This record gives sequence, C-alpha cells and structure tokens, in this order.
Amino acid sequence: MDKQVRAKWGRGLDELPTVKLVAISAHNESIQDEFAWAFSLHNALEEGSKVFIEWRSVGGGGSTIGEYLRNIYSRSESSDIDILWGGGDFVHMNLADRGWLEPLDPSALADVLANVPPQLGGVPLYDPNLRWFGSALSGFGFLYNSRMLHRVGVQPPEKWEDLGEACLANLIVLTDPTQSSSAAVAYEMIVQSAPTWPQGWAKLLSILGNAKLFTDSAGTAANAPAFGEALVATSIDFYALTRVAEAPEDLAYVSPQGQTAFTPDPIAILKNPPNRRLATHFVEFVLSARGQALWALRVGEPDGPVRRPLARQPIRRDVYDLYAGKMLPRIVNPYQAGQTMRIDTRIRGIRSSVLKELVRSAAIDNRDSLRAAKRRLIETGFDRKLLEEFGRLPANVDTEEKIAQIAGQLKDEAAAERITTEWTRFFREKYAAVAR
Repeated sequence: MDKQVRAKWGRGLDELPTVKLVAISAHNESIQDEFAWAFSLHNALEEGSKVFIEWRSVGGGGSTIGEYLRNIYSRSESSDIDILWGGGDFVHMNLADRGWLEPLDPSALADVLANVPPQLGGVPLYDPNLRWFGSALSGFGFLYNSRMLHRVGVQPPEKWEDLGEACLANLIVLTDPTQSSSAAVAYEMIVQSAPTWPQGWAKLLSILGNAKLFTDSAGTAANAPAFGEALVATSIDFYALTRVAEAPEDLAYVSPQGQTAFTPDPIAILKNPPNRRLATHFVEFVLSARGQALWALRVGEPDGPVRRPLARQPIRRDVYDLYAGKMLPRIVNPYQAGQTMRIDTRIRGIRSSVLKELVRSAAIDNRDSLRAAKRRLIETGFDRKLLEEFGRLPANVDTEEKIAQIAGQLKDEAAAERITTEWTRFFREKYAAVAR
C-alpha cells in the first residue's frame, strides 16, 4: 500500500503532510481503527496528505453523546468536532431538528442516493434534507449457543415467539431497555411482529418471563451464550455476528425473517466543523462502495478489514452484489423480498418511553414474581384464563390512544414516578394471582 502512495507522490505515507479530522462516535475501536486506516490511505492517494483522526470520547453510547453535544451547542456555535458517527437514528434526528448538523451536498452523493432507497420497511434511511445519512444498517435478532442447545435437546429458535417457549425458561439473558437503546428497539420489533399491541405485549412478556437475568448493556448480554452462561440472548446483529465470527462452531445468530426491521446507524457533519472539506471527504468515503465493503467482508479480502471483522450490514444495495460470496456468514441482504418487516415509525416514536418503563416495571422490578407466574403457566399447560390474566395490560396503556397520553405524562418527573410505581404494583399483584 505504501508503494502505491510512493508511486504517485514520490514519498511514503508517513512522509506526507498530516491533516486532522475530529470525530465523536459510539463505534468501538475496531471500527474506528479500520476506517481510519482505510480512509488515510484513500486520502493519501487522492489528496497527497495523511489523515490523523482524533476520536473524542465522552464515556458512553449514543444517548450520552447526544446529551454532550446538546450541552455544547446550547452555549456555543461550534463543538470543534467535525463528524458525528453512530449512536442510532434518534440521536441524529434530534440534533438535526435543532439545526446542529450541516447538510450534505446531494450532487456529491448522486451514486449513493442511486443505491440507497429513502426508506426500508417504513424506516427512513437518511434525512430528506441530507443532514444525516445512514452509514450502516442495524438488524435485530438473537444469538444462541448451538452446542449447548443440542446438549439439552432444545431445537434452535427461529422466530421471536420461540424465545417464550417453556423449554427456554430461565435460559435467556436480556437487557434493560432503559439502559440500552438497541434493546429498546429489539423489544419494539417483537411487539410490532404481532398483529395488535396487546398481542405484541403478550409475546414480549412471555419472553421476558424466561429471562435468567437482565444486563445493563447489549454487549454484556451477547457475551452470555458465548461464555456458556445462558443458551440465548436477544442481540443487535453487530454484537452477535462479532461473537459468531470468533466461535462459529458454537454460536449462531438469527435475524427472524419477516419479523425484524433494519434501522440506519447514521453519519453526519456537525455544525461549523473545524475542517469541513476533510469531513465531507470522510463521509463520502464511508458511503462509497469501497467504504461499505469494510463493514461486511472477511479479514484479508480485497477492500476488507485488515485486523478484525466488523460484522455490520452495509446500507448500499449494490454492495451485496458487488461483493457476493465474500461477505461474512449471516450477513443477510435486507433488500431481498420477505426479509424485512414493515415498522410503524409513528407509533415507535410515541411508544418508545412507555415501552421502556413498562418492561422495567413488569420484568426487571418484578423479576422473581414474573418467573413464578411463568412457572405456573407452564405447570398448567398454559391454561387459557391464566394466560389471559398474565398478559393483561394496565388499563392506562391498553390501547395506542392511551399510550400517547401516558407518553406525554412520563415527561414530567413527578408524574413518571407515580405512574411507574402504580405499574410495578399492578404487575406484582397480577403475577401473585396467577401463581396462586
């Protein structure tokens, strides 16, 4: 690679002048390192300069980064950061609405726009005003230990509802959705995979009732099947596929066909960046076919990563054809018919805070009571009347109209405390009745 740079400029990569790009990202070091190296080489060949990327860290994921940037821009016109990358679409939407993201040039993205549709399954893949653009797709499913499942005689799960079966009682690790945005999205997928809200909640609650424990992070949950601490864990595809790549004989990942949606993990240029020209070049590289290939190719493949597989879903349609047969196992083409469910993004936005707190009240604050009720259901062969009582919702959230009202009330701290306390009591009393 250094030979290419020397052949063009008469100097090696390390001899070129250095330019700096400042980025803040929720991505891990493997992603940062692979893209930093690939982009630096690309820029050296194109521009004759070596890129140094300064990765700003604020000690958290998308929500923490969003709060950090909101604090800065509320008192300053610039954050002294060029790029915001990753952390989920909600963070980018919020910052765009506040005017803190710079619009991208549509003429420079003509090739990208030709290969990325505006929506997938009802989910926007980029901002209509190009203030943010999906750089990869995040899918949701579950990771399981195939060797352990075979040992205990349990068939590998294929659909969300399989995770609620009696054979997996106390064998699943889940994540607290108030601590993990990816867990919150996964639970919304489960709910929306059912025809109605009450049916979706009943499906989710059956899965929650099989939980061995709840973790504070999706990455920790995904470790459980890998370490043999549980048979199954719900997971964002990135965490799961990374672990499958490390132990393909033991682990498998399923993105339930037709029961999961793909959401964009965006990239954006922050308002008044220190080096807008370099920031623009970086975004264009990440969205190019060459940049997209880094997400999904095996280590050592031409255009692939150098050290570690990144195991992410490219957002460009053409990449799945251009690199067919070279991608990591379990990278699926989300644009194939029947692969993606359609998501109601309106109700997802309204229900987000409500679903998080319902899960906490129903399953995390009442974990032992929930497990006792689930055991009773199993003992009775899922008696119809007990099953109906088990899945019954609090009256103030049993319809989508009521959910919208409660979502507004949860924004008030005192009201939120009162509502969640009532929910916790409701579920505790209901589980006790079922267990009796």
